[in-house]
Amino acid sequence: MTTKSAAVRRRFSGLGFRLMAVMGVALLPLAMLSYVQGLKTAQLAEARVTNVIRGETLMAANPLIAEIVKAQTKTATLAVVLRAVLRGGVAANLEACREVMDNVVEADIGLITFAGYVDVNGQMLCGARNEQRDLSGTDAMAQLLTDPGPKIAVNPHGPVSKTSVLIASHPVRDRSGALMGFAFVSLPHEALDRRVLVNVRDEAQPLSLMTFDGKGVLLTSSIGMDAARDNLPVKRPLESFVDGTGTSFVARTATGERRAFAIVPLQAGTLYLLGSWPANRLDNTVFEGAFPAFLFPMMMWAASLLVALLASESQVLRHVRQLRDRITAFAAGERQLPRLDMAGAALELRSVGRAYERMTEAVVRNEADLENTIHQKEVLLREVHHRVKNNLQLIASILNMQLRGARTAEAKEAMRTVQDRVISLATVHRELYQTSGLTDVRADELLPRVATDLLRIGSAPGRRFALDAQVDDIRLTPDQAVPLALFLTEGMANVIKHSPTAAVGKARVELTLRRLENSTARFTLKNSLMPSGGDGKDSPDADGKDGFGSQLLTAFSQQLSGKITRGRSGDAYVLNMDFPMRPLSEGEERVAPKVVARPEADDEDDLS
Repeated sequence: MTTKSAAVRRRFSGLGFRLMAVMGVALLPLAMLSYVQGLKTAQLAEARVTNVIRGETLMAANPLIAEIVKAQTKTATLAVVLRAVLRGGVAANLEACREVMDNVVEADIGLITFAGYVDVNGQMLCGARNEQRDLSGTDAMAQLLTDPGPKIAVNPHGPVSKTSVLIASHPVRDRSGALMGFAFVSLPHEALDRRVLVNVRDEAQPLSLMTFDGKGVLLTSSIGMDAARDNLPVKRPLESFVDGTGTSFVARTATGERRAFAIVPLQAGTLYLLGSWPANRLDNTVFEGAFPAFLFPMMMWAASLLVALLASESQVLRHVRQLRDRITAFAAGERQLPRLDMAGAALELRSVGRAYERMTEAVVRNEADLENTIHQKEVLLREVHHRVKNNLQLIASILNMQLRGARTAEAKEAMRTVQDRVISLATVHRELYQTSGLTDVRADELLPRVATDLLRIGSAPGRRFALDAQVDDIRLTPDQAVPLALFLTEGMANVIKHSPTAAVGKARVELTLRRLENSTARFTLKNSLMPSGGDGKDSPDADGKDGFGSQLLTAFSQQLSGKITRGRSGDAYVLNMDFPMRPLSEGEERVAPKVVARPEADDEDDLS
């Protein structure tokens, strides 16, 4: 079951929802009767309002209709004037034609912003403000030549104004009736929309006015051409209203909004007006009359559901929710919680609250006892490491006393080697004493400290070291931390033995521990070598792989289930070991008591 479906199931399983559902079913017959009565009332009101909207649409569109009529009248008049002005041809009367166009624009008749004349070849040589255009080959010119009659069209990108314009055109014919060209004027859509909004009302107007032509092409819109397409009725194209006498209806738009529409023909077959009102106007009209009969039972039905919800909230849900929040916080680790305030709750809920408080007090006491036990074990473990370190230092002191009495060089060398390794082991246990816990050891704390202490012990006049330690934050179990530290100790002994002299400078030692893929880690110890005399005796490999140091490295790597690679790399010696990292749960299992898991109850219920 998905998380979303589980959350939905928990919400609908709550006590508040169940009480509301029971009360809702009990009052369902009354709600159905109220719905039927309300539906009939709404249908009657809707029919009345749609008729009213048609009339209001005409009244609101009067400024728009007046501007369009002015433009059509002006183009018809302009066509008659141009027939007389251009009697001798356009070229011979070009200045007079342009003066006529300028006068049309400057006369401030309506919202006309441009006037012009285009001949049958598509050349606009005569235009206001001396504008000239080549319109041959355009779709607009082809439509004019195909049906040379009065037209109203829209151009979203006017060639002169560069804005959306409404263009009214009229054919210009000579005395014999032959077509000479077309006179046209343009009105910007923005000016038309402002005229409609200013003249309709002073307040915000929910009415949207649009015009379209005989082919169903949208011409103007009081809300913008882009927004107009989202306010048209769905599944009822504009061309279906052409050649009609006008109608009004209610439909949904492309955005899903319910609106009332009114279609009014301005010029049958040529220009139509579409008015659109939001559906809330219908709803307001329904309530403008007498008090509806269905409203009171519907309000009583809703009030009964609300009473059921409030009763469950005040008597049960708020107390259970408080108890749930306390349990959730306690489970998340919060222990300083105030006492439950169950005043006013039912007796059963108060009993549950008291049982919860007794349970949390017992858990807190048991956790405190467990923390004390863990602390005592950790102190004991640190004390063990401390005592082992002291004992190893004592052994190193005894070996030092024996070393003074040794007579042969071989015996002194053997005892000095053993003493160095004992001192190294003491150093490891001292660092474990400072860093170890019961379940894990931080490698980035342990290894750099061990390496630093060993190099400090191995430093002497004429022999200095520069350590570069880069260790990732890797948590190791004690069973891995000890052999890894001993592996480092043996490697550092090899570094000190084969380090360069003071004439060369400080010997560089690089220590890295990186986390690799597949839960593995790579240990790398790299050091510079003293110059070789050519016989290979100064190389760490000179001892052979069967030497005592090599045997110790192999033994420690086997404890880690690691794989060793080593050898020269230029003037340096590199020791690598890849080993798998054990999960920390292994360290926890060594110190944690065995607990038998008990199946928990299904806790999917949620109260909100």
